Amino acid sequence: MTSPNLDALIIDEGTVLDAGKLLRMRGYLDLVSFRDIISEFETAIEQRLLNLQSLELSPSQIEAICHDLINFTGTLGMCQLTSAAEKLREFARHHARADMLSAQVEMKYAGERAMAALRAYVEAASD
Repeated sequence: MTSPNLDALIIDEGTVLDAGKLLRMRGYLDLVSFRDIISEFETAIEQRLLNLQSLELSPSQIEAICHDLINFTGTLGMCQLTSAAEKLREFARHHARADMLSAQVEMKYAGERAMAALRAYVEAASD
């Protein structure tokens, strides 16, 4: 296995992916198990991001989705997406509807960047 770059991916909005967390996880697992677990996380994250696009969600539903996302993305080192989920959760707790809408847009783009970085890492780890 070629060791992927351990540096976190950095963009203007902050760290997208802290590859060190994935490297530690990869150290505990064989490649097949690692890829399976990452695939399960990807599916769970993508579903929750998709769920957040619904305009009919109540603040408590948004809070619950964000709670899951914070747990999943924190485990994988998706720093920017974790931060965006924390921000959205706080807006939902305070029923700040306008802020929630802008934070949902931020989550969408942070999610796209995080998922692309995760896929690139897993691809590099498989070489």
